[in-house]
Amino acid sequence: MIRIPKWLPGSLLGLLAVLLAARFCWGGAQMAGGEAQQAQLPIIMYHHILEKSSLLGDYVITPEQFQTDMEYLKAEGYTTVLPSEVAAYVRGEGELPEKPVMITFDDGNKSTFVYAYPILERLGMKAALAVIGIHSETYSLIEDGNVSYAHATWEELAEMQRSGLIEIGSHTYNLHEESFPRRGTLRKDGESLQDYRKALYEDLSTNQELLLAATGEYPQFFAYPFGFIDPDADEVLDELGFDLTLGVAERVDTVVLGDLQSAKKLGRFNRPYSARTETFFERVFSQIKA
Repeated sequence: MIRIPKWLPGSLLGLLAVLLAARFCWGGAQMAGGEAQQAQLPIIMYHHILEKSSLLGDYVITPEQFQTDMEYLKAEGYTTVLPSEVAAYVRGEGELPEKPVMITFDDGNKSTFVYAYPILERLGMKAALAVIGIHSETYSLIEDGNVSYAHATWEELAEMQRSGLIEIGSHTYNLHEESFPRRGTLRKDGESLQDYRKALYEDLSTNQELLLAATGEYPQFFAYPFGFIDPDADEVLDELGFDLTLGVAERVDTVVLGDLQSAKKLGRFNRPYSARTETFFERVFSQIKA
């Protein structure tokens, strides 16, 4: 809450009121009918990109498909936005385009650097990349650049971040497991809240420090592994400064000016190999309210 000193002269109080009103109208923060400005935000989730391969499926598409997807979005008038831009919008510190869309990649596969990054450069589009730290750490130490399974190195992540087209986020350091030793970032059965938050903090802060050392910036967004969301993790995520978090529920979310929670646990649409570009995006955009 902003407190206005009562001792200010009336003229100054009036001026301050005008300035505050302007502050909350800047960046699309206008109020209409007493309702805060808001924006519907479709988010697309990619994982891996490969040339023709037996691995193509629910989480692996071809470079040609990715390029067609991006060209389709441009033709439909959509503008790609980064997590930091969405977080700034809900804080009242920035604007969003008329038709925003967020492109995200999970895991930090090298294929994002080899295939997706050049396409984004050519088209002038942006994407977010959530990195599993232990894998980038491993592939930064060994000389194995096989794009089928390798992950981006620290140098590759730094290059993408410097471009301003790709924003690096966290996908945990070493908690990207579906069942053992825990299910993503979920609390274990019988685990105390204190022990759970300590373990989570240690993992996520390790990733934060590694990505800071690699890119020069602390990641400000987090993607839950497998979409496993535990409300007991909220305190740790807030403490580590994650302004925006991503789940996997297939829905279009509404981000609201002044509502910081509206940028948390956002839904995303997974892009499978089997779908045609037009069919996939028609399903996504059908959820946008008129």
